[in-house]
Amino acid sequence: MELKCTKEEFKALFDLVYAGNLLINGMREVDERIAPHSEMEQKIFAMAKEFGCEEFVEFDEEFNEYMPTRAYENSEVNDYIDAYEDKVFWEELVVRMSRRQALNELGDENPDMTSVELRQRQIELEEFYEDEFIENGIYHLKWIKPEIQTEEVAKKGSRLED
Repeated sequence: MELKCTKEEFKALFDLVYAGNLLINGMREVDERIAPHSEMEQKIFAMAKEFGCEEFVEFDEEFNEYMPTRAYENSEVNDYIDAYEDKVFWEELVVRMSRRQALNELGDENPDMTSVELRQRQIELEEFYEDEFIENGIYHLKWIKPEIQTEEVAKKGSRLED
């Protein structure tokens, strides 16, 4: 692969490839990685020295691949990744809690709710949860352990009903 760019441009490319492959393959086991993305990351990592960025990577003999250095992982790229993960966390929490509550209302309070009403209720709840989390973070969240009956208790209960 031939690549012509400045050190600064290569650094930006390196960041994008690292973050992109982290998103695509970061949660996968080595043998489950999406190969084209891992392979492209390795090609870019191998070029780091050529662009004066050897402090970003080191070759790991055990895994037989280039790895980002601890210094690189602790650089500003990690701030970008953390900000992204934080944003996704809050957005997903709002959407999932809103959807759960809207579905609970559909099942418990308004079984005749239309899909349009359900969606509208979810949007209202998203606004509520977004405001709540902006103001209080997760401070008001509580885990309520569901009551789960063991098979033995369930059988005893059914015998009592007979």
